[in-house]
Amino acid sequence: MRTRLFNCITPNILIVPGLIVTLILLTSCATEHKLRKEGPYLYDDDKKDIAEPASSNYNLVWDTFERSVFEQGDQFVNLDRNLCKLFGCPKQALNINSFDEVPNSTWFENRHGQFRMTPEEIRLGLTTTGGPDTSGEWTVFRPKLQGATVGFWIEDIHGNQYIIKFDPPGFPEMATAAAAMGSRFFHACGYNVPEETIVYWKPHLLRIKEGVTYTDNAGQVRPLTVEVLDEVLENVERSPDGYIRSLASLALKNVKGPFSYDGTRKDDPNDWCKHQHRRELRGLYVMASLINHYDTKDQNTLDAYEEEDGRCFLRHYLIDFGSTFGSDGDKPKPAIKGYANFFDIRDIFVSLITLGLKTWSWEYAEPYEYPSIGYFESKLFKPHKFDPIFPNPAFDEMTGRDAYWGAKIVMAFRDDDLRALVDAGQFSDPEAAEYLFNTLKERRDKIGRHWFSKVNPLDHFSASYNSPDFRIAFEDLAVKYGLETESDTRYRHSVKYDGRKIISKRALEDTELLLTSDDLDQMASYFAPPEKDGDSDNFLYEILIETQRSNQRWSKPTRLWLWYFPDERQFKLVGIEHLD
Repeated sequence: MRTRLFNCITPNILIVPGLIVTLILLTSCATEHKLRKEGPYLYDDDKKDIAEPASSNYNLVWDTFERSVFEQGDQFVNLDRNLCKLFGCPKQALNINSFDEVPNSTWFENRHGQFRMTPEEIRLGLTTTGGPDTSGEWTVFRPKLQGATVGFWIEDIHGNQYIIKFDPPGFPEMATAAAAMGSRFFHACGYNVPEETIVYWKPHLLRIKEGVTYTDNAGQVRPLTVEVLDEVLENVERSPDGYIRSLASLALKNVKGPFSYDGTRKDDPNDWCKHQHRRELRGLYVMASLINHYDTKDQNTLDAYEEEDGRCFLRHYLIDFGSTFGSDGDKPKPAIKGYANFFDIRDIFVSLITLGLKTWSWEYAEPYEYPSIGYFESKLFKPHKFDPIFPNPAFDEMTGRDAYWGAKIVMAFRDDDLRALVDAGQFSDPEAAEYLFNTLKERRDKIGRHWFSKVNPLDHFSASYNSPDFRIAFEDLAVKYGLETESDTRYRHSVKYDGRKIISKRALEDTELLLTSDDLDQMASYFAPPEKDGDSDNFLYEILIETQRSNQRWSKPTRLWLWYFPDERQFKLVGIEHLD
């Protein structure tokens, strides 16, 4: 009797967790088409006029502890998040349009990834003032004389204000080149950055604004004097002819503190999307990995209250790129930076359970060769193993589709573009510049190979009628960028309506899909008018394109959505999804 009772109860007990798991998957992993017959929206309406917010202020120590311990622990026990990742349906970014792209907004503006910039435009970067005018005096109105890196704020004869930063002693060009190149790279990618200029000047330009003080190492407030400035400048790199090379960063106006990589800003009504679910912040991981921008903490961002067309709103900036490439700001990067968090609870756990026998690739790093570059390499680099200084909530939520989006922007930087980026660093040693170029090129291609393998890298779709047929053309980015060969690549497609396959898998000759008039008539014959207004799914047809490489395995499909207009008996491409 007990045995029979146990046998009856046990299956029912096992069904309950199964139902719970299924329910979680259905509710957490479900996605919406968000498709419109007009096609994708290109601009996020987040420039509505808002009241001036107060300045936010984050506690670096608390944020570090919270991100490194509490949030990492919370992710470990977050059942729905882990199940969705396990079953291949993680929560996708919420601010993408129907073409799987990020619309222009106060956070991001599509530039080089979609609209190619010239190498010269990349080299120049954001040009607002051209840098501080060295023909007249610079007025020092605020010093920064403590901490790992020293500097000060100046105002030139035109009233433009800049933060002046230096190269550390013994490492000429390293930090200033890194910051100049980093700002240009992220500007070309599409992010908001300050104007940053390498400038050469002599100390006689400086005068101190009356009443300026500084806090010394003993905590005493003292007046800033010429002697104090001279002492500071004695400890920065200077050329034999007396010129000082510096990085001049144009000061942003009306700043309201940093933004956070998770949550939303409560006093900004335009801030509708949680930051960890913004693709431009998730995909930043991939772009940051190219130039080893490991210092992606909240404190290296800024919100500025700006006016445009009579409306005032917050614009969101990335700042402070002196710790990119091989620079750590005040010294060359140690090899570990970019490969582990400052306090990496996961690595600590692995070391504990392996009794310290586990070794890490960065432990075998070779010494850096060029003081003007610091430690920056491509041999050990693995795109998916990049780690910022602290765990980043947006990076932790990144999906394969987010990473692909970031990777295709990285891959848009062709060799001439990378050379232009290196030229912006103004290196005096041609060998160092060539080493940096080759390292960037190798890291770029590693990024493309890795992340393009996670989704089907078909992109730049265009659709048009070639009467009476319907033509859909696309580019295979892996072939375009030389990561795969055209001769080893095959494509096939199928068409579905309402979940039913109406055209079976059919081979394509090349990167063009031609739906003949017979195909279109067959597709139209399946159309069923919606029973109620607003039911858009009835107008949608699904095309799945798969790719086969030399390994003979077919990729996950790239999904296209066509909208059918029954009155005109025509189709329109309205959606693209890179399934991961």
